[in-house]
Amino acid sequence: MKIEEGECHSIVYVSTVIAQLGEAALLQLLRRARCANQQAGITGVLMYGGGQFMQVLEGCPAAVRRLYARIEADPRHSLLEKLADGPLPRREFTGWHMSFAPLPAGYCDGIPGYLTPPQMAILGAGTSAQPLLCEFLEHSSQRLLV
Repeated sequence: MKIEEGECHSIVYVSTVIAQLGEAALLQLLRRARCANQQAGITGVLMYGGGQFMQVLEGCPAAVRRLYARIEADPRHSLLEKLADGPLPRREFTGWHMSFAPLPAGYCDGIPGYLTPPQMAILGAGTSAQPLLCEFLEHSSQRLLV
């Protein structure tokens, strides 16, 4: 599906996986996600490290909400916490049907404003993901596997 300009929506979430994923499992997950996201017109970035995911999904509102509902129902996730959910003036990851950045254990601990999923649950979902995402992308852009 061609990515169309127009109404754009984004959901950003973090979650903890039930069981650690090895490199082969991550690559398989990434291949499936890229194919499905391209067909649905969804772009974004997936970050994984230390058993935690952070993902940005963007696209038409209905497609993004459908995908997030599938993620919510996926038994591989626990402590799923939505960080942001709303309209975007434009896509931030145009052409990235799902970029992927592997994170070494403890990587996010050094990022100002980083909260673990349990900390997010305590504070509530009102925290903006934008500063954390910008900081992450600034420090890891050379490691993104597009």
